[in-house]
Amino acid sequence: MTTVRRFSDEVHVRCGALDGHHDAPVQFVWRGRLYLVQAVLSRWRERSAWWEQAAVAAVHGDDHPQEHDGPAARGPGTATATAVRRVLELGDLEREVWRVEAGIGRGRVVGVYDLARRVDPGTAAVSDPGGTPADGATSHGTAWQMLRVSD
Repeated sequence: MTTVRRFSDEVHVRCGALDGHHDAPVQFVWRGRLYLVQAVLSRWRERSAWWEQAAVAAVHGDDHPQEHDGPAARGPGTATATAVRRVLELGDLEREVWRVEAGIGRGRVVGVYDLARRVDPGTAAVSDPGGTPADGATSHGTAWQMLRVSD
């Protein structure tokens, strides 16, 4: 019986060439342990829960202004504050998910992991830029997240 657990943890990912992908996760550190990716099982894009974004709450009046602009921000007795609210960006709406088999060390597969990163605005539906980042670290400077673990 396979157990699937959901997470929302930050993961440090190193990308490289694997299974015909030029920008695949090849290793990641999660909860202090180094995992080596042994195979890419799948890759897809999914919409994030846009309705949970702070900008949506702000539109509905459920959020306090994050910043003030203008004279009121400088002190009392001046003109009223103008709220500056964050707007949703294109990249907030989608993320790229990589389903990989990985394990601790080069031995056995410990489980199947779904790793996700925010999609950069203006990228193709399924992009493979054909290269790896210069430092080999987190791809495109984007933070990665652990979404699901099956073991």
